[in-house]
Amino acid sequence: MNGEAALLCDREQQATAEWLASHQQASGEILWSLDGKSDPWDHVHAAMGLTVLGHHEAAKAAYRFLARVQEPNGAFAAERVGGYPTRNSHETNHAAYLATGLWHYYCATDDVDLLAELWPCVSRAIDWVVSLQLPHGAIAWAEKKGKVWQSPLITGSSSIHGSLVCAQRIAARLGHEPSAWRSAWRKLARVLKHDLRVFDETDLPEPPGRYSMDWYYPVLAGALRGSAGRERLLEPETTRGFIQEGVGCRCVRDQPWYTIAETCELVLALDAIGQRERARRMFGWTRAQRTENGAYWTGATHPEGIVFPEGEQTTWTASAVILAQDALAGDTATSSFFRDLDGYDLEASAARERSIHAEYQAPNPAAE
Repeated sequence: MNGEAALLCDREQQATAEWLASHQQASGEILWSLDGKSDPWDHVHAAMGLTVLGHHEAAKAAYRFLARVQEPNGAFAAERVGGYPTRNSHETNHAAYLATGLWHYYCATDDVDLLAELWPCVSRAIDWVVSLQLPHGAIAWAEKKGKVWQSPLITGSSSIHGSLVCAQRIAARLGHEPSAWRSAWRKLARVLKHDLRVFDETDLPEPPGRYSMDWYYPVLAGALRGSAGRERLLEPETTRGFIQEGVGCRCVRDQPWYTIAETCELVLALDAIGQRERARRMFGWTRAQRTENGAYWTGATHPEGIVFPEGEQTTWTASAVILAQDALAGDTATSSFFRDLDGYDLEASAARERSIHAEYQAPNPAAE
């Protein structure tokens, strides 16, 4: 299948849009599937898909929903079922991802009023996330009943890197000075770029590296670019461990289960480091799991081709496809969104501010 044929046509995108929209409740909450479960990160991811597909009012309703259910400390319940919290834990990447989704919405619509309306919610969320930064720079994974789980996750901290980039951009657009956020982002970026070993020091049940997300998320969320990004994503042994040509990307290294969301996130990461042809080819593999109603099976085994989990179609899977499609098509205001999570603009802006400050502070010989 050539690159152009791999992309979805307008009719196919519309079918997926309608399927996604059918999972949004009157409250604005977007469910995983019709079983009634949701979590904040996947809720935002689904809202981003709706934004790309032009369902802007639905996306706004999704972000306003999060503002209504935010905890006083800025966090969000890790899971909801039937409209009520069912897990009394709070995950840092969940809270941070609101900034990613909201900036994505602004990039698509220029709706600064929504940024201003939800600024208090974003600010509380990011302040809470930054408060859980560990001394080495990574972010603690979660909090439960006031107790912080000190172990950081590569995937979670990487996702937060991209969210901190977006949060700073929101702050700048609204005229706020996010100095504490910038400091936290720089510390986190240093760890993700130069010291991934800190993630090995964990008391989690599984060591880092089993999940494919640990492999590609430092690139997807902007911490690694250029030669460092290419070296990570094109390293032969890791690639062989996760990728099956013509099939997709495994969820975990030790199981032959190939998932659409991971495949599409890897597509976005490859696109971000300039591997566009490889990304397009890989995107074409996802068509095998597309259904007539515009949804996607979460994944399937190989070579058996058994859908797993059985019968599961999720909104975050469909949205991952739409976000990858958007990047590869390259014809919208959000097509470069994931490429731009490197935050280079923030460093350039900070450098200009330092230069202006130094020039202002310098003595004027002519006045002496």
